[in-house]
Amino acid sequence: MMPLVGVVDSVRAQQVMNTLLEGLATSRATVAILDITGVKVVDSQVADSLLRAAQGARLLGVEVVLTGIRPEVAQTLVTLGVDLRGLVTRGSLQSGITHALQKLRGKPGRAAL
Repeated sequence: MMPLVGVVDSVRAQQVMNTLLEGLATSRATVAILDITGVKVVDSQVADSLLRAAQGARLLGVEVVLTGIRPEVAQTLVTLGVDLRGLVTRGSLQSGITHALQKLRGKPGRAAL
């Protein structure tokens, strides 16, 4: 699980992607949860960085679950025309964790990040 809090600029977005992909490779995770509850502003740059991180994770065989999407963030993403296909979205971190745990059943030796 990777909680994102505060402002996500281009430098931080690159750090998020590097940390996520390295963590996924090290842990051999099958599910990654990106929680954006603490991200107050989602613009096209933030949306693009989240999608690029998710694409990188999928290349490693990891399902990405995006959690913590508040109503104003959802509206912004729709207004921007962000294509979230390929991402599982859940309204809360708790529901994202529940989803990840359900995916892990039957996959011994693998972890969720």
